[in-house]
Amino acid sequence: MNKIDVHEWQEFVVSKLFSISSPAPRTIKTYNDGDIPYVSSGATNNGIISYLEKKDNEQLEKGNCITVSPLDGASFYQEDDFLGRGGAGSAISLLYNNNLSKYNALFICTVIKISAQKYDYSDALTSDNLKFLAIKLPVIHNADGSLFVDNEKKYSDEGYLPDWEYMGNYMRSIESKAQNRIDLLKSI
Repeated sequence: MNKIDVHEWQEFVVSKLFSISSPAPRTIKTYNDGDIPYVSSGATNNGIISYLEKKDNEQLEKGNCITVSPLDGASFYQEDDFLGRGGAGSAISLLYNNNLSKYNALFICTVIKISAQKYDYSDALTSDNLKFLAIKLPVIHNADGSLFVDNEKKYSDEGYLPDWEYMGNYMRSIESKAQNRIDLLKSI
């Protein structure tokens, strides 16, 4: 697989790219088993540690977001609504942006995880720290190859815009290559 050319990627601060929120405080022990994913600060299984039944009048966290663990920066795309681990300690952070899709979110999850490597249990990536986390992403270029600059400076102080389409297409190509390999293995 070819390496990605990152030399023209630009830096974005997470709080300029996303609205950041936290789930309501929840203790898993107070829930019955059910079919709604309970997303916590785990680093595997998309952060899902159980499936629970929501309580009466309880709001679910909206899907189409990225969840980030404060313990190690593990980041996952949540397509569907879910119950999130809120409260103190290892409460996850939720990142929302209307440009998110499954594929560009998977790309960004990888970038966040790499950028968050300096955080661990003793120096957690809390939602306050996450606001200032800088990540590098591919950006939109003009037809002549120069960097496009957004005068509104919505996502960066320099006016760079993330190339949401490139990130999504790249992850689709990764998925396609992986599926081809799986199909080949099945045929053997």
